[in-house]
Amino acid sequence: MPSGDLDLSSSFLEAVRKPLQESVSLKDYSHFKIGGKADYFFSASTSEELINSVSFARQWPLPFYIIGGGFNLLFDDEGFRGLIIQNCAEGIELKNEKEIEVASGTSLSTLVRYCSLEELGGLEFLAGIPGTVGGAVCGNAGAFSRDIGSCVISARILKASGEVIEVDQAYFKFDYRWSILKVQPDIILQVNLGVYKTARYTLEIILEDILEKREQKHPPWEIACAGSYFKNPTLETGEKIPAASLLDQVGAKDMSVGGASVYAQHANFIINRGGATSQDVRALASDLKKKVKEKFNIDLMEEVIYLPAGIPKL
Repeated sequence: MPSGDLDLSSSFLEAVRKPLQESVSLKDYSHFKIGGKADYFFSASTSEELINSVSFARQWPLPFYIIGGGFNLLFDDEGFRGLIIQNCAEGIELKNEKEIEVASGTSLSTLVRYCSLEELGGLEFLAGIPGTVGGAVCGNAGAFSRDIGSCVISARILKASGEVIEVDQAYFKFDYRWSILKVQPDIILQVNLGVYKTARYTLEIILEDILEKREQKHPPWEIACAGSYFKNPTLETGEKIPAASLLDQVGAKDMSVGGASVYAQHANFIINRGGATSQDVRALASDLKKKVKEKFNIDLMEEVIYLPAGIPKL
């Protein structure tokens, strides 16, 4: 091991008080089951550890990237030349009957289950969506014409300066599958979400219906993929068209590259049939975009984030 790595690891241990992992396979942290090795890896189990590990990376300096559940993300075959920080900081606190505070590393499934048990409505549309609250807020995740941005009341974020501040909903400039976190280096620590009291039996009926609809068209859990690959495009008229409909019409379900192919039940999912590389997935996505452009003159935009091996985020 180079002496520089020893210095970095020992300095990290001193600053964060937990050890840094080295040469970690990112396949194990990706639902796509794709990715090479990250030079360094750390799982932050509290907001304090998240802040301290990010602060360390910025001060060293060391390129870093924060992940949640490994969904909506495609790692490079070459891994990552820097530090991957996994946000595992979980927790939910009921502030009152209209508001809950959620740590950003909390899974959406945990959040939905909590709301069901506490008879709190308003977030049922998140049922069946994989990933964490932090990732959902960053990408303004949603389904069934709802999105999490509309539920945000306020949040605590870590600025690039190291300052932790409170912000309101307007700060995020939410749009379809987008927030300001996509373009500036703020890191969400906690978010307060609006809810309302609802009878448990009513919630159970709604949740059962939502999960049944998702099960009919989405790949089962054991199939390796990253969720919907493309955003639904919006026409100049404001009308939103399902990307899957466009892809169906260009024969997407018959297309594949290497170990990557389009899911037979829903054309907006690229799956790893086994042994797929990030190059396979990206080549297939490129082919799909070209076909849709040629037939409809519509540019599909990726919803799945590709993380190159050398991307810096300081």
